[in-house]
Amino acid sequence: MKKPNTTTEKPAPKAEQPIKTVVTKAIPKKPSPAPKIPKTAPVEATKPVVLTSEMTMSEQVGLAAGSIWHYLAGNGATSVAKLVKELSEEEKIIQRSIGWLAQEGKITLDVVNRVETLALKK
Repeated sequence: MKKPNTTTEKPAPKAEQPIKTVVTKAIPKKPSPAPKIPKTAPVEATKPVVLTSEMTMSEQVGLAAGSIWHYLAGNGATSVAKLVKELSEEEKIIQRSIGWLAQEGKITLDVVNRVETLALKK
C-alpha cells in the first residue's frame, strides 16, 4: 500500500504586532479615616519627677542642705540628732549637707553638754 503523499506545511511566522500604548488616568486614593481615639484613655501611674537614686551625690547633698536651711529657718536652733529624725534624707547625706552649709558660712555649730546644735548665722 502506498501512503498518500502528504506534506505538512508549517504556518508562516506571524508578523509582530505593534504594542499599543494605553493611557489611563490615575485614580486618587481616598483619604484614610482619622484614627479612632478611645473615649477613655488608660490611666498610667505617675512617676516622681526626681528619684533619689537617679540623682548624683552632690545633687542629693545640695537638696538636703536646702531642707536643713529651711528647717532651721522655721524652727530655730536644732540638734543634729533631731534633724536626722525630722528630715527624710539619709543620715550620711544630712551630715555631708551640714558640712556644706558650714563651709559656706551659712550655719553655726555649737556643742553644749555633748549635743551638737545647729543654727542659722545671723
